[in-house]
Amino acid sequence: MTGSAAQPFMLMLAFATAWVLLEEVVGARLQAHYPLLQIVWCRYAAHLVILLVLFGWREPVRLWRTRRPVFQLTRSLLMLVMPLSFALSLGAGLDGAVVWALFWCVAPLLMLAGARWWLGEAVPALAWVAAAAGGMAALLLFSPAPPQAVTRLVLPLVMALSFAAYVLMTRGLRFEDVRANLFYTAFGVFAVLTPFMPSMWVAPGAHDALVLMAIGAVGLLSLLALDRAAALGPLGLSTPALTAHLLALIAVGWALDGHAPTRRAAVGGLMLIGVLWYFWRRHASAVAGAPPQAVEEGTR
Repeated sequence: MTGSAAQPFMLMLAFATAWVLLEEVVGARLQAHYPLLQIVWCRYAAHLVILLVLFGWREPVRLWRTRRPVFQLTRSLLMLVMPLSFALSLGAGLDGAVVWALFWCVAPLLMLAGARWWLGEAVPALAWVAAAAGGMAALLLFSPAPPQAVTRLVLPLVMALSFAAYVLMTRGLRFEDVRANLFYTAFGVFAVLTPFMPSMWVAPGAHDALVLMAIGAVGLLSLLALDRAAALGPLGLSTPALTAHLLALIAVGWALDGHAPTRRAAVGGLMLIGVLWYFWRRHASAVAGAPPQAVEEGTR
C-alpha cells in the first residue's frame, strides 16, 4: 500500500508491537506487585491526563463531543471486558498459554468475519490465510495443553470477541474526531473502575508511578495507531499485520530470557514472516498509487 493505502497495515503493525511492550515488558512485571485492575485503571487515568494536558486547554469540548455517545461508551467497556476475561480465565485455573493461543486463533478471524458481514467490506483471501497462519503460529508458540473441560474456554472466547468487537466498532467510528474516540476509550473504563480502587489500591513507589504513567502514554499511542489503522482503510488490509504481535513476542522473549526460541516457535515465526511478506507484496503493493477513495471503494 502506498502512502495512503499502506498506512493501515503499518499502523496496525505499530499497534501490535507496542502491545507486546505494554503486556510483556512492562505490564507482566507490574502484575507481580499490583492488582491487574489497578494497573488497568492507572493506564487509562494516565491516558486521560495526557489527553487533557495536550488538548484540554484548547477546545476541550472536542474531547467529549460525539454524535454516538452510547456507541462510544459501549466500545470503551470492551477494553474492560478483555483484561477482566483474561484475569477470570487465570482465576478459573486456565493456563495463560491456553488463553493466548485461543485468543490468537479466534480474534483475527472474528475481525475479518465482522468486516465482511457486519461492515460489508471485501476481505482478500490472503487475509483469511494470514489470520489462520497466525492461529497456527500461536499454537506452535504457546503449545497449550488441552483444558479438562471445553466450558472453561468460554472466558478466553469472550476475551477474543471483546477485542474483535472493539476493533470493528472503532472502524465504525472512523468519521468521528479521533480525540473523542481516544477520550471515550479511556473514560468508560476509568469511570467503571474508579469506585473499586480504594478497596484494592496498593500505593506505588516513585519508580513504579512513573512506569504506570509510561504505560498510559504508550497505551495512548498504541490505541491512536489502532484507531488510525481502522479509520484509514478496510480491516481486510490491516488485520493481517496484527499477527506480527506474535513475532514481537518471540523476539522479546528471546531478548529478555536470553534463550533462543524453541523449534516450534521458530517454525511458527518463519511461517508468519512468509505469510505477512507475501500478503504485503500481493495486496499492499497491489494498491500502490491508488487514491484512498479508490482503495475504499474497491473493498465494498
